[in-house]
Amino acid sequence: MEIVESLGYKVHYDKRERFFHIDLEEVGNFRFGFHFAFERGRLELIWVVYDNCKAILGSPFASYAKWLISRDYIILKPVISSYDDFEKVMKIAFEMYEDFKQAFLKISEEQ
Repeated sequence: MEIVESLGYKVHYDKRERFFHIDLEEVGNFRFGFHFAFERGRLELIWVVYDNCKAILGSPFASYAKWLISRDYIILKPVISSYDDFEKVMKIAFEMYEDFKQAFLKISEEQ
C-alpha cells in the first residue's frame, strides 16, 4: 500500500473483514476514517465518521449519491486494472475525502 502511504496516510489491513483503512483522524469530538476494499477488480470506498464513540457515517461512497442527489442516481465503483489506475483513483478519492472533512466540520460548527 505504498501508493496510499505516498499520499500521506498510514494504511492497515483488516484481515477478518478484508478491507484496508487509514488511521482515524481526531478533530474535536469527531473522528474521521477512510476504508477501501477490492472486489473483482472494483474498488469500494467508505468514509467513516464517529461523534465521540458513536458511528454516524460509514456507508459505501456510492450510497451518498442516492441520498443527496436522487434515488435513481448511480455512481459505479471504480474499476482498477493497474497500479497506475489505483494511484489516480486514490489521489482523487483522498482529495474528495479531505474536502468532505472540511465541509462536514464547517457545517457542524454552524449548528
